[in-house]
Amino acid sequence: MPFFANVIIAISSILLYSYMIPPLFFIPPHVQTRLAKFLNLGPGPPAALYALGISLTANHGTVSIRYKDGSFEDVGRVKGDKAYLKLMRRLSLRYSQHPSPPPYGDLDDMWNDQLRQFWRKVRRAVGLAASPDVAVLCRMLKKLIKLGELVEPSPSTVISYPALHALYYEDIEDAANYLKLRTLPGNHWHPPHEITAAYAGHGMGLCEDFNDQETCRKQGLELPLRLILLLEFTETALLLQIKHMREADDSGSHDLDIATSFEVGNAEPSSRNSSGAVIRDLVVPLLRREHDRSVLPPETIAVIVTGSPSRIENPDIQQLIKDAVEEVYLQADMFTSNPDFIAARGAAELAWRALVSKASPGALDSES
Repeated sequence: MPFFANVIIAISSILLYSYMIPPLFFIPPHVQTRLAKFLNLGPGPPAALYALGISLTANHGTVSIRYKDGSFEDVGRVKGDKAYLKLMRRLSLRYSQHPSPPPYGDLDDMWNDQLRQFWRKVRRAVGLAASPDVAVLCRMLKKLIKLGELVEPSPSTVISYPALHALYYEDIEDAANYLKLRTLPGNHWHPPHEITAAYAGHGMGLCEDFNDQETCRKQGLELPLRLILLLEFTETALLLQIKHMREADDSGSHDLDIATSFEVGNAEPSSRNSSGAVIRDLVVPLLRREHDRSVLPPETIAVIVTGSPSRIENPDIQQLIKDAVEEVYLQADMFTSNPDFIAARGAAELAWRALVSKASPGALDSES
């Protein structure tokens, strides 16, 4: 009798473990794929390391991964909550600007900003985010980081952010530090605006030999100078920035040539009349100012379009943008591919290059 009892117990245990254990350790298929790539399992080139790129927009954030073999993975998208949407709208207003934010123009600017910086330090000292605005950014970034991390925190992360009057690189840096992200210095200098990250995402402004910073810098100075218009179009807003660019770097300056509208985003994407006038009224004056102050304005301008595919992939909207640009410049070179993730990919590329340039010789055998 004890023998049969033991057999029954053994069979029951096997059945129990066969049904209970797999669910406990179940790994979703998309995570299995990423883990295999991270750990170099299965076919394909080695990809034991990765870098994380995050792009914040007016109403959402996206995250992409750059692997060692040079491939990218667009991981996901997170919609902003009410606090985030409210923050982006407020930071787009000129009256929200600080009188003397960094980078400082002179010692007077630094002195005038001491009280604000003191309170930011106090908040950090007691374990809070540097400001209430930074706390809102941290909540959004936490969700994006959770999407992007593999089996361990990313060894290098770059966060890009939209060009708004009162959103500064120090806010992005403070959010990254609060969340204990590893952000490495690189040729991109400060956390990049979206225009810089998207520029890099399209393969522009990047040196060939990024293992050595000095060589990369020399190669960067030989790159062509381009006039770039960044147009971010989402369900919430239309954001524009224009800038002369050679390398994919960012000085962190708050002296920006930008235009914003939080009204056009609410229009139906199929409505040419509802969007056309607002697009033209934003694009043409911004380009006209740049054109008129240039001694030798270029004939061609590169237009990088980012944001929500539901807005940008509409042929009518693309034609509206192109027509508005060509009222001022003879030709608009349109860059519209992968609008939702192109800035996150560019940020991931910059993060990878920063990681490689800081690694000891031979530690990372990058072929990309």
